[in-house]
Amino acid sequence: MQKNPDKNFVTVEVDPATDDYYVTIPEWIINDLGWYEGTEVEWVIDGDELILKEVVNDWHNVSHLCKR
Repeated sequence: MQKNPDKNFVTVEVDPATDDYYVTIPEWIINDLGWYEGTEVEWVIDGDELILKEVVNDWHNVSHLCKR
């Protein structure tokens, strides 16, 4: 799939079997971010914007917090 910065929008769709809402992230965005199937993402709602961020497990910080 080719990158097309003029078309950075998608339509919200509904799965007819589950009635779940979804959007499809273009392959070029997934590739640019280095994501793959199974990448865990976090939803962040900022005003009227939805931001997807990769969840990064920083075990050093977790173990440091547990020692307190």
